[in-house]
Amino acid sequence: MRLSLRFLGAIAAVSVVATACSSSASPSPSATGTAASTSAAPSSSVSSAPSSAKKLSIGIVTFSMTDVATNGTVKGAQDEAAAKGWTSSVVDAQGSDDTVNTAMEDYVQKKVDAIITIVTPSSALGAGLAAAKAANIPVYTMGGGFADGISAMGDDWMGNIVADQIAKDTNGAGDMLGLVYRGGLPCLKREADYNTMVAANAGIKSVTQQVTVPGQVESATAATLAWLAGHPNGKAIWTCFDDPAMGAVAALKQDGKKAGDVLVYGFNGNPDAVQAVKDGWLTATLWINHTKMGKDAVDIFPEIIAAGSSWQQKTLPTEYILVNKTNVDQFMTDHPAS
Repeated sequence: MRLSLRFLGAIAAVSVVATACSSSASPSPSATGTAASTSAAPSSSVSSAPSSAKKLSIGIVTFSMTDVATNGTVKGAQDEAAAKGWTSSVVDAQGSDDTVNTAMEDYVQKKVDAIITIVTPSSALGAGLAAAKAANIPVYTMGGGFADGISAMGDDWMGNIVADQIAKDTNGAGDMLGLVYRGGLPCLKREADYNTMVAANAGIKSVTQQVTVPGQVESATAATLAWLAGHPNGKAIWTCFDDPAMGAVAALKQDGKKAGDVLVYGFNGNPDAVQAVKDGWLTATLWINHTKMGKDAVDIFPEIIAAGSSWQQKTLPTEYILVNKTNVDQFMTDHPAS
């Protein structure tokens, strides 16, 4: 069964749910692939090796539970922890860096064995990372980039893949809208690739508008309607994740556009976005296996802990597929639960 965009819904600013959103590497700009893993300088944010029979406790801090892609990472991590007989809990930071830091410090006080952060830039987590490092607790970040105290990262940036596709589909010309979100590092990295593409194509005239989180769908709808009023012949809309893309689609429908009149691009391959590709409203979305990223994060912690001070920061492989009209039917067959 396909997951609803709001399947976890918005919850309290700091909600805890108990159970049982920088590497220099870039993926090959292909439609399907796995980004390579890399290693960096040694990280001291690890502890001595535990007994092989020890059951770990995992503390997860997600940037917003209104985003289905990051919910996938949370689910992947919690399911894998439960399968191992471990425990996990989740804090919803609702887009607040301060809340992420506070949650990390709270997890340190609770003596968890490992911490996962999602989307929030690691550079903004000085207090939380310092507390974890002092307690020898390893930290994995999904998309937050490397910083002192980060042991491993899952890279879901891959902005060049979608940017290159837009340039190809539009022949490098036309009025475009970029719906950005600068509170999460994946969106910042993807926006940088989009801007590079725009700068390389003199025929593109682009304006950008930041969406809010929570409220990303609604703010994207409002921004798109405003853009359409001033750009009735607009060519394309780029978004840094699928929720704003769906807001843009809603605006196109309200404005009386037909499917395909304006090209729309997103990231993450959310179920509703994939359906929109099939229906012709979304031109492409870059599906990223966020559920596997959560699973991989949990699986790497025993290795990090066992390595102790010899551990080197590592970027874990990422699976991705650019979903468009040419492969959407096969994708939906191959990934019925995505």
